[in-house]
Amino acid sequence: DEFAASIDGADVVENDANNNKRGKGKIKRKVASREVVFPARSLDFNVMFERLRVYHRLHGTCNVSLNYGDKQLRVWSYQWRNKRRKFDKMVQSDGGPSVVFPGLDDIDAKTYSKDEIPQYNYEWEDERVKHLETKESRHRRRYLLRTRHHIKCLNTLDFNWNITEIPSFEDRLKQLQKFIEEYGHYNVPRSYSDLGNWFHKMKGNFVFGKKNFMENQYPKLLEMGVDMNVAVQGRKRRKRKRKRRNDGNVSNEDHSEVEEDDCSVDG
Repeated sequence: DEFAASIDGADVVENDANNNKRGKGKIKRKVASREVVFPARSLDFNVMFERLRVYHRLHGTCNVSLNYGDKQLRVWSYQWRNKRRKFDKMVQSDGGPSVVFPGLDDIDAKTYSKDEIPQYNYEWEDERVKHLETKESRHRRRYLLRTRHHIKCLNTLDFNWNITEIPSFEDRLKQLQKFIEEYGHYNVPRSYSDLGNWFHKMKGNFVFGKKNFMENQYPKLLEMGVDMNVAVQGRKRRKRKRKRRNDGNVSNEDHSEVEEDDCSVDG
């Protein structure tokens, strides 16, 4: 309750029988006996950034998986990629970075510390916009300066702005090697970031005997000690066990047992 009430940009209003209509462009969420109203599509950056830092710490990437449980974080990270494209177009239409941000470093230069993000200085912002003549131009410049600060914050987490950029097979092997070193096995769960989806796809390529996979990619997996026969057989055993369980042919003792696949890597 205290967390929800402290979110910046959220107006807390008491529940009232006469005030039960959704405001236009608002998103309402009930918290205890009160109602928190968020401006639509404008969740506080600091709150969402901390959630992204947690995801990055757990999964080692900012590419939030499509099957990740936090839907708000998935949508928010996608919106920021669109906002970056809009930001770049606005800067170019205003004369380029040297005109819009005179004396400032490149936006992609990692001058922010990953451990301690500097607070945004609104007095510094006022100095930057006071020479502009019209209210509209000052408002536009404020938006660009704040967006620039947020982009530099995201860059500290190596945020991937080009979501269409697909990691190569060699990059995936490096990610898989890190997973093996951390967990001691190679059977990546499908819920584990986008690496899980990739490994699930590799299993499918093995089952269907895809020519490119069997000739060029599977030998490299074997060199790492990854045996797809073991991974696929474990998947088939789990499917058979679920089927027997649904048919009522498995006892309660069997329900509590966890069948572990021998997907460990020696050494």
